[in-house]
Amino acid sequence: MNSSNSLINLFCRYSGFITLACVVLLGVCVVCADIIALKNRPSADSNQGKYDALLSSGIQTGAGERKTAVVNGVLFAFRWCPAGTFMMGSPISQARRKGAEEPHLVTLSKGFWMMETEVTQKQWEAVMGNNPSGFKGDDLPVENVSWYDCQEFCKKCSELGLPVKLPTEAQWEYACRALSATSYFWGNALNGDKANCNGLFPYGTDVKGAFAGQTVPVGCYEPNAWGLYDMHGNVWEWCEDLFAAYSKENVTDPIGESDYSDRVIRGGSWNYAASECRSETRYGESPKDRGKHLGFRGVVTISN
Repeated sequence: MNSSNSLINLFCRYSGFITLACVVLLGVCVVCADIIALKNRPSADSNQGKYDALLSSGIQTGAGERKTAVVNGVLFAFRWCPAGTFMMGSPISQARRKGAEEPHLVTLSKGFWMMETEVTQKQWEAVMGNNPSGFKGDDLPVENVSWYDCQEFCKKCSELGLPVKLPTEAQWEYACRALSATSYFWGNALNGDKANCNGLFPYGTDVKGAFAGQTVPVGCYEPNAWGLYDMHGNVWEWCEDLFAAYSKENVTDPIGESDYSDRVIRGGSWNYAASECRSETRYGESPKDRGKHLGFRGVVTISN
């Protein structure tokens, strides 16, 4: 009984000190938790580092390697296109070639990551918060976008940590070909069976094919050897370059320069004849133009 009274008296005598110690200990725990949370809080800089590690690494396993990034909850997939040399343009003997397709050797000294598909409406909305497209659907390519609109998209992506830009024309054709030397990555004929174009006007065959009459969801057709979808047809794709005549000399890392303001578009579209969807076909378009036939895809060039 005396022992119990002694313990009670001892607790009462030091209860103030015990309470103070508990308060101090609780405060230390709260401060530590805040410090840990602050260190782990995502920021624009930490996102930049994450995407740089994902997309700008100098270590790749080979052409067509796939990597992804998530921007505002939406997936962006990329395929690796290694540095290399290829014949850009079309041979003089090719049917329906244009005069602006002068064949010449091009070397790309740096590899790059190209978006696996054209930018979709879901991806556009995740970055821009709107949808200008005439044909609506999350998995349809965004269209009705000008070259300037694409630049704004790339700028906002970069602010979110993903350093995307439009491909140069040389990057675009190199990726489209994926080491092929034919008019399309599968061969020299198209009638709407392997890409979304106006198959009523075929190329390399007399057999007329399908005409969807609008864009179709990205990835509906087989990809090329590097895993890139819809490089032929669906929507024309904006490139970074000004539209200009090709050099007749071998060149490295070219980018078109001109006194005119037109920008390059590539790949053909859902409402164009199959001949306009060839790997080599190129046109200039006013950077202000918009239409249901105009879209794009982005690239990330490695930094080393």
